[in-house]
Amino acid sequence: MEPLLLQSFYLSPIWGGPRIAEARGIPWSDDDRHGEAFDVSAHPTTMGVVRNGPCAGRTLAEAIAAYRDEILGDVPDDAPLQVTFMDAAQTLSVQVHPDEAYAQATEGDHGKVEAWYIVSAEPDAAIIGGCTTSDVGILRRASADDTVGDLYGRHIPVREGDFVLIQPGTMHALGAGILAVEVSSLGNTTYRVCDWGRGRELHVDKAFDVLRAERRPLVAHFGAPNPQSEGSERLGVDAGFFRSYVVDMANERRSYPCAGRYAVLTCVSGSVEVTTPEGAVQLGRTESCLVPASAGSYTVCGTGRILRSIRTPEEA
Repeated sequence: MEPLLLQSFYLSPIWGGPRIAEARGIPWSDDDRHGEAFDVSAHPTTMGVVRNGPCAGRTLAEAIAAYRDEILGDVPDDAPLQVTFMDAAQTLSVQVHPDEAYAQATEGDHGKVEAWYIVSAEPDAAIIGGCTTSDVGILRRASADDTVGDLYGRHIPVREGDFVLIQPGTMHALGAGILAVEVSSLGNTTYRVCDWGRGRELHVDKAFDVLRAERRPLVAHFGAPNPQSEGSERLGVDAGFFRSYVVDMANERRSYPCAGRYAVLTCVSGSVEVTTPEGAVQLGRTESCLVPASAGSYTVCGTGRILRSIRTPEEA
């Protein structure tokens, strides 16, 4: 099976900016912001539609139902990793995600481990990652009146090429001036603890069921892509559930075995071609594809930077 391209599921959040639309040549307006793009997702709330191959026109969930082993391979899951682009013209709500056990028991959803790769960032851009106090009572009171982000959010400066790993239970928010791509596990349950006075619902009780005030994100620095430098592949994040590699391509070709599992490739700079024995697709900046497990192997060629995300074996 060839690499699968998906029709993105777009949202127009209040905080969304125009950079995704600009990169993709699609419309953007105050009424139709396209500020958040779920590019690979089989979640019921953000489902993508397959654009090519034998599954063209089907939702990704329908395609997996028909070709489960061919697409996903030797994994216990019912869906692939998710890839989401976010353009934060304003700071996002301060959030907490549950782990797998809590999400299954309370929401009938999967938990969420996520990693943000910073595609671009304004000079003073920062994220919120963790809390400046471990006093849960103080945090709860500040959450109840929507001030916890200002009073107790831990601000971390970020720049292009940073990769941020956020485990469940970590208080976090993507800051204004950042274009990021999120690679995450299968769930979409989010509990807001601060929305900066926007008036949307907060989820204080459930958030504090799962909040771990001592948790901090891990930040790795890879620097901005340099098309003149020698190509390389480096481990970006190891999330336990999945790993993402930062691959720099300098007019070269790299081949990989599927090893019985799918891969998700995301282009964050330049452009590349992804080829399997049954076909090829082109990826420009901000575009992703899913390489089915049945492909056996795949080759990437071109000049740019990609993220190569794979499901981690349970024994790893």
